[in-house]
Amino acid sequence: MKYKHVLLAVNFDANAEYLVMKAVEQARAHDALLSVIHIDPDFTELYEGVRDFNPTAVDDSVHIESVRAMNSLLKGANYPINKHIFYAGYVEDQIIKAIKEFEIDLLVFGHHESSWFHQLTLSSSEPLLRRMPCDLLFVRVER
Repeated sequence: MKYKHVLLAVNFDANAEYLVMKAVEQARAHDALLSVIHIDPDFTELYEGVRDFNPTAVDDSVHIESVRAMNSLLKGANYPINKHIFYAGYVEDQIIKAIKEFEIDLLVFGHHESSWFHQLTLSSSEPLLRRMPCDLLFVRVER
C-alpha cells in the first residue's frame, strides 16, 4: 500500500525532532504529502476546531512563539510541508476531523511507554485507536 498524505501530530517536547524525522521517512518512502498538526493550548479560549495555518500570513502578535517553534522544528525536515494545522479542542476529535478533511491516510504519533492501566484509562492515544479512520504509526519515544 502506498500512502498519499501523511499527518504528523507533534508538540515541542524533546522528541519532536525525532518524530519529524520518522514522518519524513514515511512521506519520502511513499512520495506522499506531509502535513503537521500541532496542539497549542492557548487556542482553546480563542477558537474551537481545526484550521489551516499559513505561517507567512499570521499576525505576529498571535502565538508567535508557537509559530517560531514550528518553523524552527520543520526547517530541518528537508521535505516540503503541505499544511500546518493548529488544533484546539479534544485531541482525538480534532485529529480525526483533520484526517477526514485533508484526506490523510497515515497518522504518525509519538507514544510514551506507560503502564497497562494508564493506557486503558488516561491515554490520549487509546480513543484514537478505537476511532481511527486511517492507518496509524505509533513511534516509541522516551519519557
